Amino acid sequence: MMQIFHPWTAWECYPAGMYDGHTDMDNDEAKRAYALFLSDIPRFTSAMERVIAEWPISCEHFLTNQNMNRIAWMGQAAMCINTGVSRKHRAGFMLLNSTQQVAANTAASIMIDKWTLEHEKSNRPIRYQLEITGLFDGHT
Repeated sequence: MMQIFHPWTAWECYPAGMYDGHTDMDNDEAKRAYALFLSDIPRFTSAMERVIAEWPISCEHFLTNQNMNRIAWMGQAAMCINTGVSRKHRAGFMLLNSTQQVAANTAASIMIDKWTLEHEKSNRPIRYQLEITGLFDGHT
C-alpha cells in the first residue's frame, strides 16, 4: 500500500482533541477509563467503526503508514472519538492484563485490515488507470 500524506490541519483527529491532552479526569482516572474502554471489545469496535466513518483523512494519513504502530493509533483514535480522552493517557493500555491486551490488539488489527481492504478496493480503479498509461513502467 502506498503511503498517503495529509497535513495535520486536515486531520479530523486533531481538532477532536486527540493530541491536546485535555480531559476533565485526573491522569489516573483517565488511564483507568482507557483500560475500561479497551477491555469492552463491542464498545471499542463500535468506536473504531466511527473512526473509519468520521475521520477518513486521518485514517488515510495514519493507516497507510506501515512504519508506525497503526494498532496503537487506532486504539487512541477510538478512545478519543468515543470519550474525548486524548492519547496522552494511552498508558492505560498497560493496566490491561495480557489476555485483554491481545483481545484489544486483535480487534484493532481486524478493523485496520477491514479498512485497508476497503481503501485498496476503492482506489483500485485509479491505480489501474495510472498503470495502464505506463506512468509507473510496471511498478506500483
